[in-house]
Amino acid sequence: MRDDCHHLAYFWYSDNDAVAVLSICSHKPMNMVTRLLAHRMLFVVGAILLVLAMLSACGEPLRERSIEIIATEMRFDPDRVEAHTGEQIFLRLRNRGQVAHSLTIELPAGDRTVSADPGVDAILAFRAPAPGEYRFYCRIPGHEAQQGVLVVLP
Repeated sequence: MRDDCHHLAYFWYSDNDAVAVLSICSHKPMNMVTRLLAHRMLFVVGAILLVLAMLSACGEPLRERSIEIIATEMRFDPDRVEAHTGEQIFLRLRNRGQVAHSLTIELPAGDRTVSADPGVDAILAFRAPAPGEYRFYCRIPGHEAQQGVLVVLP
């Protein structure tokens, strides 16, 4: 290093032991204003790098699962489906029956319902809750036997 070189440096350590180094080198002595501006610039760039590092470490991407349930007269096929806690579920109700059908699922945050006329598909999106079994059924009067279960695994 040269004797007339003046350095300002900041170091950051992230969780995975990577090091970010920001440095400014001037071969002329820095006056107080220049040094203050250099410190501010390093601080701003460092803060931006820190935010980007934190955002990149926010965990795994959201997992998605598509589930297809076919509704016919008085039954769902399949009547038992599985998902994992935290997955974004896209449940497609395919009405292949001769009358309208609905699918209501009893979730901890409240019931969610989707309905479909004959020959129509409908999609219900929700986040899979805590592990357990969650009943789903058709709300149409007279369709009480048309039900199933969503099993949520850890």
